[in-house]
Parts: sequence; C-alpha cells; structure tokens
Amino acid sequence: MKSQFILNTEHRHNGITMKFENGNTISIQFSTTKNYSDGKTNAEVAAWAADGEWINLSDNPKELVVGWQTTDKVADLIQKVKSL
Repeated sequence: MKSQFILNTEHRHNGITMKFENGNTISIQFSTTKNYSDGKTNAEVAAWAADGEWINLSDNPKELVVGWQTTDKVADLIQKVKSL
C-alpha cells in the first residue's frame, strides 16, 4: 500500500489525515472552535490501524483522541503510528 495524504472535501475539517504504507492512519486536526486545540500552537490527534481498530495514543485506555498536542508531540505521534 502506498502512503498518502487524504483531504476530506465533504466536510469542513481543519487538519490532515495521513495513511502510511503499513495501513495505519493518523488524523491531525486544529481549530479554535471544533477541536481540542487552540488552532495555532497545538492539535487534536487520533489514529487507527489498518484493520480499522483505534490506536491508543495516550496513557489513558479510554482516551482514544488526544488533544492539546504540541508540534513536537504531533511529530512523535506520527512516527509512532508510522512504525507500529
């Protein structure tokens, strides 16, 4: 499978979704009104595996979407999802 950027034009989202060669996908969203972010310095992040199961990105097993992630943390999460 080739990696790709996915733009959702059906809904107005403020972010990006990336699908990796391993089939895993990460969603990075940022908005001042719609997401767990301030829209400028941090983002909301979620990920799921090739089989569609959510990937837990936090220490809390109930928190599948993590908010208020800095640019450095987002970069770390991208690498984590890419390498799983």
